[in-house]
Amino acid sequence: MPAFSRELTVSARIADLPEILAFVETASKQADVDPALHFDLQLAIEEACANVIEHAYACKGGDLTITFETHGRDVVITLRDHGRPFAPEAVVSPNLELPLTERRSGGLGMHLMYQLMDGVQYDFARGTNTLVMVKRNAVSLSPVDVDA
Repeated sequence: MPAFSRELTVSARIADLPEILAFVETASKQADVDPALHFDLQLAIEEACANVIEHAYACKGGDLTITFETHGRDVVITLRDHGRPFAPEAVVSPNLELPLTERRSGGLGMHLMYQLMDGVQYDFARGTNTLVMVKRNAVSLSPVDVDA
Protein backbone atom coordinates (compact mmCIF):
# COMPACT_ATOMS: atom_id res chain seq x y z
CA MET A 1 0.00 0.00 0.00
CA PRO A 2 1.42 3.41 -0.92
CA ALA A 3 2.44 5.77 1.87
CA PHE A 4 1.14 8.72 -0.16
CA SER A 5 -1.32 8.76 -3.04
CA ARG A 6 -3.00 11.45 -5.14
CA GLU A 7 -4.98 11.12 -8.36
CA LEU A 8 -6.06 13.53 -11.07
CA THR A 9 -8.34 12.88 -14.05
CA VAL A 10 -8.40 15.35 -16.93
CA SER A 11 -9.93 15.52 -20.40
CA ALA A 12 -6.53 15.03 -22.11
CA ARG A 13 -6.32 18.32 -23.95
CA ILE A 14 -3.33 20.63 -24.32
CA ALA A 15 -5.19 23.13 -22.12
CA ASP A 16 -4.97 20.59 -19.26
CA LEU A 17 -1.16 20.61 -19.14
CA PRO A 18 -0.89 23.52 -16.64
CA GLU A 19 -3.30 21.73 -14.29
CA ILE A 20 -1.29 18.51 -14.64
CA LEU A 21 1.99 20.30 -13.90
CA ALA A 22 0.45 22.03 -10.87
CA PHE A 23 -0.84 18.65 -9.65
CA VAL A 24 2.64 17.12 -9.93
CA GLU A 25 4.25 20.08 -8.16
CA THR A 26 1.74 19.99 -5.30
CA ALA A 27 1.96 16.20 -4.94
CA SER A 28 5.77 16.37 -5.00
CA LYS A 29 5.77 18.92 -2.19
CA GLN A 30 3.17 17.05 -0.13
CA ALA A 31 5.06 13.76 -0.53
CA ASP A 32 8.33 15.46 0.47
CA VAL A 33 10.06 14.67 -2.81
CA ASP A 34 13.56 16.11 -3.04
CA PRO A 35 12.99 19.61 -4.56
CA ALA A 36 15.88 19.02 -6.98
CA LEU A 37 13.73 16.30 -8.62
CA HIS A 38 10.48 18.27 -9.04
CA PHE A 39 11.41 19.53 -12.51
CA ASP A 40 12.46 16.04 -13.69
CA LEU A 41 9.12 14.58 -12.59
CA GLN A 42 7.16 17.42 -14.17
CA LEU A 43 9.03 17.15 -17.48
CA ALA A 44 8.66 13.36 -17.70
CA ILE A 45 4.93 13.60 -16.94
CA GLU A 46 4.42 16.51 -19.31
CA GLU A 47 6.07 14.55 -22.13
CA ALA A 48 3.99 11.45 -21.35
CA CYS A 49 0.74 13.45 -21.20
CA ALA A 50 1.56 15.34 -24.41
CA ASN A 51 2.06 11.96 -26.12
CA VAL A 52 -1.32 10.74 -24.87
CA ILE A 53 -3.01 13.95 -26.03
CA GLU A 54 -1.40 13.91 -29.46
CA HIS A 55 -1.10 10.22 -30.27
CA ALA A 56 -3.64 8.28 -28.19
CA TYR A 57 -6.47 10.79 -28.56
CA ALA A 58 -5.36 12.64 -31.73
CA CYS A 59 -5.92 15.96 -29.90
CA LYS A 60 -9.67 15.20 -29.57
CA GLY A 61 -9.59 14.56 -25.82
CA GLY A 62 -10.56 11.66 -23.61
CA ASP A 63 -10.06 10.54 -20.04
CA LEU A 64 -6.49 10.63 -18.73
CA THR A 65 -5.88 9.62 -15.12
CA ILE A 66 -2.59 10.37 -13.39
CA THR A 67 -1.77 8.67 -10.10
CA PHE A 68 1.15 9.95 -7.99
CA GLU A 69 2.24 7.57 -5.22
CA THR A 70 5.17 6.93 -2.95
CA HIS A 71 6.34 3.45 -2.04
CA GLY A 72 9.03 3.83 0.57
CA ARG A 73 11.41 6.42 -0.87
CA ASP A 74 10.31 5.77 -4.47
CA VAL A 75 7.83 7.83 -6.48
CA VAL A 76 5.55 5.83 -8.78
CA ILE A 77 3.54 7.74 -11.37
CA THR A 78 0.91 5.91 -13.39
CA LEU A 79 -0.92 7.29 -16.43
CA ARG A 80 -4.02 5.54 -17.76
CA ASP A 81 -5.96 6.37 -20.90
CA HIS A 82 -8.40 4.67 -23.26
CA GLY A 83 -7.01 6.06 -26.50
CA ARG A 84 -5.31 4.37 -29.42
CA PRO A 85 -2.88 1.64 -28.24
CA PHE A 86 0.76 2.65 -28.06
CA ALA A 87 3.55 0.52 -29.54
CA PRO A 88 6.80 1.49 -27.78
CA GLU A 89 8.80 -0.78 -30.06
CA ALA A 90 7.72 1.37 -33.02
CA VAL A 91 9.27 4.52 -31.54
CA VAL A 92 12.47 5.41 -33.36
CA SER A 93 15.20 6.54 -30.98
CA PRO A 94 16.41 10.03 -31.81
CA ASN A 95 19.88 10.36 -33.29
CA LEU A 96 21.39 12.89 -30.91
CA GLU A 97 24.66 12.85 -32.86
CA LEU A 98 23.09 14.72 -35.77
CA PRO A 99 23.25 18.51 -35.85
CA LEU A 100 19.98 20.15 -34.80
CA THR A 101 19.29 21.28 -38.36
CA GLU A 102 19.32 17.65 -39.55
CA ARG A 103 17.14 16.12 -36.82
CA ARG A 104 13.47 15.51 -37.35
CA SER A 105 11.11 17.59 -35.25
CA GLY A 106 9.76 15.96 -32.10
CA GLY A 107 10.44 12.40 -31.05
CA LEU A 108 12.28 13.20 -27.82
CA GLY A 109 9.43 12.45 -25.40
CA MET A 110 10.18 8.78 -24.75
CA HIS A 111 13.91 9.49 -24.73
CA LEU A 112 13.44 12.15 -22.05
CA MET A 113 11.21 9.88 -19.96
CA TYR A 114 13.86 7.15 -20.01
CA GLN A 115 16.59 9.66 -19.14
CA LEU A 116 14.69 11.35 -16.29
CA MET A 117 13.11 8.32 -14.66
CA ASP A 118 14.65 5.14 -13.24
CA GLY A 119 11.98 2.88 -14.67
CA VAL A 120 9.42 3.19 -17.48
CA GLN A 121 6.94 0.43 -18.30
CA TYR A 122 4.04 0.36 -20.72
CA ASP A 123 1.10 -2.01 -21.06
CA PHE A 124 -2.09 -2.13 -23.10
CA ALA A 125 -4.85 -4.39 -21.80
CA ARG A 126 -8.65 -4.40 -21.97
CA GLY A 127 -8.76 -1.11 -23.87
CA THR A 128 -6.48 0.76 -21.45
CA ASN A 129 -2.99 2.15 -22.00
CA THR A 130 -1.00 2.12 -18.76
CA LEU A 131 2.34 3.88 -18.41
CA VAL A 132 4.21 3.47 -15.11
CA MET A 133 7.24 5.64 -14.36
CA VAL A 134 9.40 5.20 -11.26
CA LYS A 135 11.89 7.59 -9.67
CA ARG A 136 13.90 5.78 -7.00
CA ASN A 137 15.08 7.38 -3.75
CA ALA A 138 13.15 10.56 -4.53
CA VAL A 139 11.39 11.05 -1.21
CA SER A 140 13.47 13.08 1.25
CA LEU A 141 11.60 12.31 4.44
CA SER A 142 8.43 10.58 5.53
CA PRO A 143 5.58 12.01 3.45
CA VAL A 144 2.90 13.96 5.21
CA ASP A 145 -0.60 13.12 4.04
CA VAL A 146 -2.08 16.60 3.65
CA ASP A 147 -5.35 17.02 1.79
CA ALA A 148 -5.03 19.25 -1.27
